[in-house]
Amino acid sequence: MNTHLAQTTALADRSLTNPRRVLLVDDDPAILNVAHAALIQAGYECIKTRSPLRAIDELQNQHFDLLIADATLPGMSGPDLAKQALELLDDLSVIIMSDHQEIKVPVEAIRAGTTDYLVKPFDVEDLQCCVARALGKKETIFERRRRRDQINQWDAAARAFSLSLNARDKETEGHAERVVLYSERLGIELGLSREDLVSLQLGARLHDIGKIGVPDSVLRKPFPLTDEEKGIMSLHPARGEEMVRMMMLPEAAAQIVGQHHEKWDGSGYPNKLQGEEIHIGARVFAVVDAFDAITSNRVYRAAQSYEAALAEISAYRGTQFDPDVVDAFLRIDKADWLAIKRRFPCEPMLETAVA
Repeated sequence: MNTHLAQTTALADRSLTNPRRVLLVDDDPAILNVAHAALIQAGYECIKTRSPLRAIDELQNQHFDLLIADATLPGMSGPDLAKQALELLDDLSVIIMSDHQEIKVPVEAIRAGTTDYLVKPFDVEDLQCCVARALGKKETIFERRRRRDQINQWDAAARAFSLSLNARDKETEGHAERVVLYSERLGIELGLSREDLVSLQLGARLHDIGKIGVPDSVLRKPFPLTDEEKGIMSLHPARGEEMVRMMMLPEAAAQIVGQHHEKWDGSGYPNKLQGEEIHIGARVFAVVDAFDAITSNRVYRAAQSYEAALAEISAYRGTQFDPDVVDAFLRIDKADWLAIKRRFPCEPMLETAVA
């Protein structure tokens, strides 16, 4: 089975449970009937008409996924019908058919916003492949829009929740913004997928969201915590993971939040995960979180230099941090990290002279 026919079969199989609706318009009854029969056979729900005016009426009263129209119709051209159809259904796919060889016909069709162009005479397989191609393109566009909208909703939810923590702990505000961008940069260096990067960004933004349940007396304490207070603080990753799941964000983002204090050698918390048991996003975040902590002012010590941060991260390669993640971190130019730091300069990064 060739590629086009395979695509046609796949779309037709999906249409058995949710048939795609096609409106077919041609004033030639022979072509109209042959095309109609071919589309019904392929599993589409198809309505046919010889009249462009009736086609407009159908479009006003029903939803269609695809319009197939002849370029020359009585009283209206196919491209003109396409323009009116797209005003009624902006997500409609359109195919124009024509037996004219002049270049102006497909040009007019493209200008009208059509998805594809079919030259007459055509055989049944040509028609079915053209329809599958047009609907496949529509699926791709729809999925991109849906995915973009979903990511925007996730990001808005994450930002809203992180603001509630920032209101209690101002130290986290610039830190959260920096580690989101640091994580993205390191994730790109490691070749993570777009999906993994989205989860990494969400997890980085919300990594400390579980601290909302930590009392102010512990959260804001300027002195070392007691063992009891450390026990209270150590609950925040698991609480944060549960909160992220309740927010209906990606499961990977929840795992990053829950595992961001785990260590490569298994000495971290809360579950003492080891090596690749730890989600890759959490392993990435652990490195950039340490980098930001070292190069930012804290109540217990002043910010250290970029070079000091690199030395400390390198020293814990293979114990606290994933060696591959550390190696990727070291490959990234210093200027990249400084550029992110300057965007959210809550505390200065000390810079040493470069030879």
